Amino acid sequence: MLSAETLATVKSTAPLLAEQGKAITDLFYSKLFANHPELQHIFNMANQAQGEQSRALAESVFMYASHIDALHELGPMVSRIAHKHASLHVAPEHYPIVGKYLLEAIGDHLQLDAGHPVLGAWGEAYAQLAGLFIQTEEGIYRHNEQKPGGWRGFRPFIIRDIREEARGIKSIYLEPEDGQAIADFQPGQYLGIKVRPPGHDYDEIRQYSLSDAPGKAHYRITVKAERASPDHVGKVSNHLHDAGIGERVWAQPPTGDFTLRRPDRNVALIAGGVGITPLLSMLLHRIESGADVSGLVFVHCCKDRAHHVMADELRRLSAQHGFRYHVSYEMESGADHQGYLDTDVLSKWLTQPDADVYFCGPRPFMAALNSQLLGMGFRNDQLHYEVFGPATRLPAH
Repeated sequence: MLSAETLATVKSTAPLLAEQGKAITDLFYSKLFANHPELQHIFNMANQAQGEQSRALAESVFMYASHIDALHELGPMVSRIAHKHASLHVAPEHYPIVGKYLLEAIGDHLQLDAGHPVLGAWGEAYAQLAGLFIQTEEGIYRHNEQKPGGWRGFRPFIIRDIREEARGIKSIYLEPEDGQAIADFQPGQYLGIKVRPPGHDYDEIRQYSLSDAPGKAHYRITVKAERASPDHVGKVSNHLHDAGIGERVWAQPPTGDFTLRRPDRNVALIAGGVGITPLLSMLLHRIESGADVSGLVFVHCCKDRAHHVMADELRRLSAQHGFRYHVSYEMESGADHQGYLDTDVLSKWLTQPDADVYFCGPRPFMAALNSQLLGMGFRNDQLHYEVFGPATRLPAH
C-alpha cells in the first residue's frame, strides 16, 4: 500500500504530466533504446517514429497519476494495455528497465535531484503499477497456455493460403507448423505476429485482428498493405503481402479485450476500412453459432467499390440471415450512402437506442463516430471500440 503522502505527491503531478508528459516520454524512449537496443525486437518502432507510442504512454501515466487513489477505475485501461503487452510477450524482467529510464526522464526533464520527493514517490508508484501489470499479464499467459491448443510465447505458423479481398487488402490463412491443435479465441481478439523482414536488424511485431469465426483449424487475418507515403511504409503488412504460401511467421496466442460484452443485447457493428476485421469475426461467429442476427446492424464505410472488403460475401450473408447491411462510399456513388457518416444517416440505420455499438477503423473516423453517437443519446457504456496501434482513448466531443 502506498502511503497517503506518496498518493498525494503523485496525484499532485497529474496536471504537470498532462502538460509535459509527451516531452517526458519522448526522453524516456530515447534513453531506453540507447541503453537497451535489444528492446527494439519488442517495440513497434514505426509508432515510435510517428510519436504515437509516446502519446499513448503519456496518457497512461497521466491517467495513473490522476486515479492512483482509486485504481479500480483504471481496470479497462490496465486490461487493454496488458493484452497488448501479452501479444508482444512483455516479461517481468522488462519492468525494472522501463522504470529506471522513466524515472530518469522525469528527473532530467523536470531538473530534479536524485533524492527529490517526487522521484521517490514515483518510484513507489511505478513499482505498484508494474506489479499490477505483471500479475495481469501472467494471468493472460497462463490462461492462454492452459486452454486446449494453447501455448505460451511465440509459436511458428505456416502461411497456407492468401486471398485478395479488395484493393491492397489480403486475407492470410495460418496453420501451426507442428500440425497440432490451436487455441480458440473470442471474436474481436487479435494475434501478435512476429516476422523479420529482409534487411532489418530487429524482429517486427504487429497485432492483426482475427477476421474469421473461431472454431477452425486455422487462423485468418486480413491485412491492409500500408503504403501511405514513401516515409511511412508498413514493414510487416507489406512483408505479409509479399510473402508466399509456405512461409513461416511466429504468433502469440489470441489476446485482446475488444469482445462482445453482452451477447443478449441488440448489436450494431460499424467498420471503417480494414477496421472491419474484428467486427467480421463477431458477425460470422453469431451466424455460425446459430444465433438470431435479424436485429443486427452491420455498417461498412470505405473509400470506394475497389476498397470494399468481402462485398459479395456480406451481401449474400445479409440476404440469407436477415441482418441489416449498410455501406457508405467516401469517394463514389453506388452504395447506400456517399460521403462521411453523419447523425442523419446514422439515425436512419441505428433504430435501436438500446443497442451496444462496436466500431473500429482509423482514429479520426472513430473519434467522429464516438462524438456523433454520444450526441444521438447513446451512453458511454453502450459504445465499444478498438484502436489499432498504441492504446489511447477517443475524445468524447
